Amino acid sequence: MEPASRSRRERAVIGLLDFLERQRKALIAVLTALTAAGVWVAFQMPAAILPEVAFPRISIIADSGERPPEDMVRTVTRPLEDAVRRVPELREVHSTTSRGSTEIHLDCNWGTPMVRVLQLTQAQIDATRERLPAGTTIEARIMSPVQFPVLGFSLTSGSRSPAELRDLAIMVIKPELARLPDAAEIVIQGGQRLEARVTLDPRALESRRLDAANVAETVLRAGQLESLGMMSANGELYLGISDARPDGLDALRAVPVPVDSGPPVPLRALGRIALVPAPEFTRYAAGRGEAVLVNVLRKPSASTIRLSRAAHGWFRTHPDIVPPDVHVETFYDQSDLVRASVVSVRDSLVVGALMSVLVVIFFLRRVRLGLAAALVLPGSIALTLCGLALGGQTLNMMTLGGIAAAVGLVLDDAIVVVEHVAHRASESASTQDVRRSVAEILPTLTGSSLCTLAIFIPFAYLGDVTGAFFRVLSLAMVLMLAGSLLLCVLIVPRLRMVPAALPPHRSKLREGFDRALHGVMRRRWLAFAIPVALLLCLFPLTATIGSGFLPEMDEGSLILDYIAPPGSSLEETERMLRHVEHEFTAIPEIAAWSRRTGDQLGFFVTEPNQGDYTLQLTQRDRKHSAEDIADALRQRIRIVEPSLDIEFGQLVEDVVGDLTTAPEPIEVRILGEDRRLDERRVEQIARILATVPGVVDVRSRVVVSGSNLVIAPGIAAQRAGLDPAALAQRVAPYVQGVAAGQIARGAREWPVRVVLPQPAGATGPGAIEEARVPVAGGRWVRLGDIAKVRVQPGETEIVRDDQRTMAAATARLSGRDLGSAMREIQRRIRREVVLGPGMAVRYAGLWAEQQASFRGLTAVLIGAAAAVLLVLLVSFRSWSQAGAVLLIASASLAGVLAALHIGRATFNIASFVGAIMVVGIVAENAYFLVTSFRDGVASGMTGSEAATAAANRRIRPVLMTTAAGIAALAPLALGVGSGSALLRPLAIAIIGGFMNSAILLLIALPPLLALTASRRD
Repeated sequence: MEPASRSRRERAVIGLLDFLERQRKALIAVLTALTAAGVWVAFQMPAAILPEVAFPRISIIADSGERPPEDMVRTVTRPLEDAVRRVPELREVHSTTSRGSTEIHLDCNWGTPMVRVLQLTQAQIDATRERLPAGTTIEARIMSPVQFPVLGFSLTSGSRSPAELRDLAIMVIKPELARLPDAAEIVIQGGQRLEARVTLDPRALESRRLDAANVAETVLRAGQLESLGMMSANGELYLGISDARPDGLDALRAVPVPVDSGPPVPLRALGRIALVPAPEFTRYAAGRGEAVLVNVLRKPSASTIRLSRAAHGWFRTHPDIVPPDVHVETFYDQSDLVRASVVSVRDSLVVGALMSVLVVIFFLRRVRLGLAAALVLPGSIALTLCGLALGGQTLNMMTLGGIAAAVGLVLDDAIVVVEHVAHRASESASTQDVRRSVAEILPTLTGSSLCTLAIFIPFAYLGDVTGAFFRVLSLAMVLMLAGSLLLCVLIVPRLRMVPAALPPHRSKLREGFDRALHGVMRRRWLAFAIPVALLLCLFPLTATIGSGFLPEMDEGSLILDYIAPPGSSLEETERMLRHVEHEFTAIPEIAAWSRRTGDQLGFFVTEPNQGDYTLQLTQRDRKHSAEDIADALRQRIRIVEPSLDIEFGQLVEDVVGDLTTAPEPIEVRILGEDRRLDERRVEQIARILATVPGVVDVRSRVVVSGSNLVIAPGIAAQRAGLDPAALAQRVAPYVQGVAAGQIARGAREWPVRVVLPQPAGATGPGAIEEARVPVAGGRWVRLGDIAKVRVQPGETEIVRDDQRTMAAATARLSGRDLGSAMREIQRRIRREVVLGPGMAVRYAGLWAEQQASFRGLTAVLIGAAAAVLLVLLVSFRSWSQAGAVLLIASASLAGVLAALHIGRATFNIASFVGAIMVVGIVAENAYFLVTSFRDGVASGMTGSEAATAAANRRIRPVLMTTAAGIAALAPLALGVGSGSALLRPLAIAIIGGFMNSAILLLIALPPLLALTASRRD
């Protein structure tokens, strides 16, 4: 920069600072108000574990009775797939078809307006409804984290029936909890539904030439209410209603049933009517036995902590509403994790900031300068919180992590300013040179800050889960850096610096530095060799560390998914699960648990032999991690119930997986036209996965339903006038009964079901063969005489990936990184699995998300480097100097990988983001050194003299910023607390970059700059 231009700029800055000095009272008032606003916002902002993310996935569930899977694919799945494929924004379609149900997932690109996609999807579904079987119900939802509960209570009682508990939950607790400000939906699971069951006597029907279907139709008509219209009379408007609905069991028993050969008979003359539990294919339990589960879902952008506090407060303050003999237990509370995460990151922030301030005081030996740097920090945090609140963000791991990770960078700006002020104060006896010192450093400070801010620009265009999460982190860091730059200008000039000589540097350190710098200056080829060697070390260093997706985090809870053997009844499944629950008592860290059988968390189709446990772990004094507890339980369950297929996970981790592709890290898909061959290959792959070290919870996703009972009408049935539909209508009362309306009981209702008892002395398929059914002429015949009854082996669920038949095997990891495990799996599958014609293998799961994220982050890294290069070129107008800075920044990445190796952290998306940030941090520190070098050359020094002088001038601020940055991130890197685990790899990566860059900046960069002095840039 030319001296005249510099002088004009300094005068302008000094003029601005003089104006601010005259308005210092107003300035203090504004800063105080902003800080107070930040404190207020911190207590008002909603708190959650992760940012509010719009996942680009829509889930559709279609139910169509109890049709076989093959028939469901033909009549429901394919028509729906063809229909939704017309939606323009759609990227992929995945479907799973089981008995009577189809689950379809529609994946779009990130950034797609999902509300519009949902509307288009619903329009296509509506246009296809008339082609689907009668009675098919379809529901479509946008998938998001708010679809999953954040709080769960179990209701158990030793004196009340499950039906009473369900009534209490639905009629009392649900409306009260739904009124809580942050509650979106209260989902009640479990308990018994009562129904009025009409058990007909076949002999009574046969003697009157009736059949169960006619009786059910009569009961249904009797329970209907008909509107007759409006009538005006006597100055009033009347609504005409035809209503003969039964209001209880006695009225139901009196319903007249027409008889062809005589007068109507009351329903009680044809059988028994009683109030009994309705048939259920789901079971729910908690630590005290059969339970009703109350799941609380939060609204978008609502506070998990506030919702949990309000829900627990309601139970405490309403003991008169919840009977004393009903035990309420919390089996899941996500606010524990949110609270622990917030506290952990907050503590890391406070401790790191305090350590950084102590570093400043140690180097400058002046408490006032340390306090000046400290004053910048709370103001920056307050401004950042205000900005996040205005942007609709929540307090979560990403926003708090961005603030914590930016502490070192904020103090970096403050350190540069106060160090420069201290340096100028030591050279001058004047006490009025603070503003002039700030004016000198401000242009350089602005340019260097732009180097760091520039690296966050590409994050705005990053998709996938990485972009959704870390875009919020980058926003917090940008706000912190912008706030610190502003406050450095506003706060530091207010100081009244007392001139004093700076303490001398330690002679041994200075002598060692001088020798090293002099040696490299004489052998300038080393200035190239050192960074190039470090760049070459990136490849072997990469091989020494594992890779993963999101960092592993102990959430304080576990999800245990299970599958009983195919065809297992609910009773048999529960018998097996009681053995599992007995093992829970041997693990003292399990504080509470709940179980779902035939159901699961979220919006999914579930077979009756499937389900999950939610295990709440103790929060205090827990000696074992969640992974260790899962390993111990896995071994115990394999011993007591080896036939039970189990899988462990953590809720937040599974939610992210369910909202993207699959919750498992490893998923191997086989696509082909022959479903049976696909399933055999998947079984082979599952056996391979089970032998890979570190791979656990291997599951073949070939889900087999129970056996089918096939009733095929014979010639005798045709002679009797029974086609398949008519025969099915006559057999249905023996199987599950016929729905016949309901009895209204105020806000409650009892469904009415008409059934026929199975013949005495026979069980299973034999009982159906012995059943008597009506035929033409009012006669009743044995079913086995007119139809063939046979048992058909169970069918598998049909999974389709982009309208191709697919089968998959999944697995999780324990004690091994994802990258090395997948490389071994891919190698063994290529060697051992022979694919047939038209078959293909596809690797999915979180590994596929990891690969997509790494590709996106690589593009971000290139974009960040390009943005930094542009800032350097605009500032210095020199390709060689900008290239030298970029070379040093790139070589600093070797320190990132070395730190990850030493810290035993994997290279995941958090550490990748840390590596990208290192590029900007190193460029920012290098900016000051290049500026000092250019000033020396402009003053008449040779290149070597200017480079040496710049290195000697910047040694203290470089060491200070490095030490302060490491101190600020040390609590996060140590992983203290459950919340810091998500950001630990990022902190380790930045610390490694800090340490490596300090040496490169002071030893390698000056000789490179000296080489540029002889060139005309």
